[in-house]
Order: sequence, then C-alpha cells, then structure tokens
Amino acid sequence: MRLAGVTLVVAFALVLPAAAAGPRPAESISTAIARIEAALRTKGCSVPLRALFHSAYGKVSKNGCDYLRKGLGAFKSPHGIAYGTAAEIDAGTGLSQPATTVLALDSDRRFHIVFVQFEYGSIGSKPGPTFDRNARLAIAAIRRADCAAFLNVAFRSFGLGGGPESAVCARLPHNSLHKALAADPRAAPVRLGGNALYAFYGLTAAGRYYTLVMAQQAPSAKIPFGSAQFAYVDAYPA
Repeated sequence: MRLAGVTLVVAFALVLPAAAAGPRPAESISTAIARIEAALRTKGCSVPLRALFHSAYGKVSKNGCDYLRKGLGAFKSPHGIAYGTAAEIDAGTGLSQPATTVLALDSDRRFHIVFVQFEYGSIGSKPGPTFDRNARLAIAAIRRADCAAFLNVAFRSFGLGGGPESAVCARLPHNSLHKALAADPRAAPVRLGGNALYAFYGLTAAGRYYTLVMAQQAPSAKIPFGSAQFAYVDAYPA
C-alpha cells in the first residue's frame, strides 16, 4: 500500500495475551517515517533529531546525531512494517548500500530508533526458528546473570553483549532486565514477528514491558569467533 509517497507493509498482529502484547502504539509506521523525514530536514543536532532515539539511551550527544545522519543518509523511498511494539524501516541512503532502521516502542507509545544497520532490507522474509530458541536461552542467562551462557547467544558488536567479554560480564548483574527477570521467575518472551535478519519479542517482567530485539550476526574479524548467528541485541522498556 502506498501513502504520501511512502510504501507501507501491513502486518497482521498475532493474537497474544494482553500482558505479552504490550502497550498499543499511538502511531502508525507511516507516522514514524514522517517524523524521521521531518527531523532529517532540521539543521544540526536538533531537538527533533535527538528525539528519534529511544529513551533507553539517555541524553543524546552530537555523536548520536552524527550517527543518525550518517546511518539514515538520504532516507530515500522508506518502507516499513510494525511487529507489535517493534518496527523496521528499510530505506536508501544515497550511497551504494541501503540501511535498515530498527525501532521499539517507548514510554510515549511512539516508535523510537534503537539502531541503524547498513544492509539490504529483509522485510517480507521469514525468521528462522533459531531466533526463538536463542531468545529463550538469552532470557534464561540474563535472569541468572550467567555471563558465559549469555555470551553464547549475544550480539557482540553493540547492545548488551557489545564490547570486551569483561565489560559484558561486569554490566550484566546491573542490567535492568536482569533485575526484573530475577524478581519475576515466570516472565517469558512472546514472539511478535520478524524476518530473516531480525526477530522481535514482547516481555512483561516485574510489571514492566520490554521489546526484545534479536538480529542475525554475520561472522566477522571484529567479533569473537563462534559468536551466535541468531543473537540477542537488547531489551527496550516501553
């Protein structure tokens, strides 16, 4: 479906328990795309540009603004899809390679950017079953603050598993999701949807809702050998 020059992919939501389904978004993916386009038309590290980030990142610096402008580029012919409280937008950058923008619902019930990757879009493809398995393993490891088990399924370039092993192990016991899961032993992830590159899950733990993001991780000299292909990136509270 095409609206105001933007191609939309309409997703049919899974029927989920109310707690797992999470808060209802207050905007459509087309509205989120329009907000991004408007922010990119502003100058410098403007308030609208900084507001595109998910609040989990805290105060956004000029480096954050530079990251968005470089990653989004020309933001040409964007098309997106919402998977419950998660969303993905694929768009041209004006360079040879397009970019995928991954978003999660924030406390304002709008979609906010959690990261941008230079790669060809995956909207319309199907997620592999290993995403489900590794999401469950990641949640079990985070609940126990078991760093060795978590590293087996972690996305190592950024997110909760980003950086040296020592840094990951030091931050895991202080992670807000770890604390929520430890206090709520019955909390479990529920699949929201996804595709070949990304899979998304909803999780309510200790009264707070999180959107979990999983991503396919290609082998690279920049990450440890043997890192999981279908890996846990992070959880973003709404």
